[in-house]
Amino acid sequence: MRARLLPLPVLITLSCGGSSSPPSPSTPPPVGDLTANGCPVLLDPIARRGDDIGGDNYQTFARPFFQQWCVRCHSVTLTTPEARTGAPEGFNWDVESSVRANLDRMRLQVGVYNTMPLIMDGIPRPNCDERRRLIRWIDAGAP
Repeated sequence: MRARLLPLPVLITLSCGGSSSPPSPSTPPPVGDLTANGCPVLLDPIARRGDDIGGDNYQTFARPFFQQWCVRCHSVTLTTPEARTGAPEGFNWDVESSVRANLDRMRLQVGVYNTMPLIMDGIPRPNCDERRRLIRWIDAGAP
């Protein structure tokens, strides 16, 4: 399994839904229509600290999310750059304190740039709804 690292301008493609012609530079894209790598760009919070998010918490939602999508690269058990597919040391999503220390960084990569997890041949990635649910959990204060 090998990660495909694409040049940044190709990897992050922003588009506005609807029209095939680009929007006028003086007209900002409609909120909610801005996408990156096929999913909405979630610049603004989608929940507030303490909001009811349907019972999602670290144990019932976030931990299983990270196990499914993230620890193939972000795990304390992976000890070489090759095994981690380039994930920096210390960014271990199988360690709750590491997750909580990096929520802002995660929010950008998963909900704004939509670049994580990496695009890897034959390996699925979370869909837009799953990404949104993680961002909602983060925005609600990561209960």
